[in-house]
Amino acid sequence: MSGLLVEIDVLYEGCVTNPQRWREQAFVDWAEGVSVGYDLDRTTATLIRRALTMARKLAAFWLDHADLDGTDDWRSKVDIALGPRAWRPQLDLAEHLLATDPDPDVFAVVADLFPIVRNQPYLDGIRYEEWLEGRPTL
Repeated sequence: MSGLLVEIDVLYEGCVTNPQRWREQAFVDWAEGVSVGYDLDRTTATLIRRALTMARKLAAFWLDHADLDGTDDWRSKVDIALGPRAWRPQLDLAEHLLATDPDPDVFAVVADLFPIVRNQPYLDGIRYEEWLEGRPTL
């Protein structure tokens, strides 16, 4: 499921680097592609919709503020437009995916986004293996 997180990265990148491409039909097409390509539970679907809302805001911002385009780093453009709140849906999705299906790649996304969104280190910087060992088994 870490592919979902990559899909959101691609969406955000497209919205800040080529906002004129992202009209409503492009968002609908993206959402349909994700819903067909992945088995989404209710929570995941809700978080995907939140990411879409942020993506729409990103595209709208960069359509209106093309004059601010002084960086090639798409992540910086996300931060300029919406700040840490832009990353919250992706962090929430990563945390949900990590809880339901532990994966080192998803753990890395959580560890990277957590300090940006919540302004503190994720679990005092422990590694995936340590986290996995300390996790209760079902």
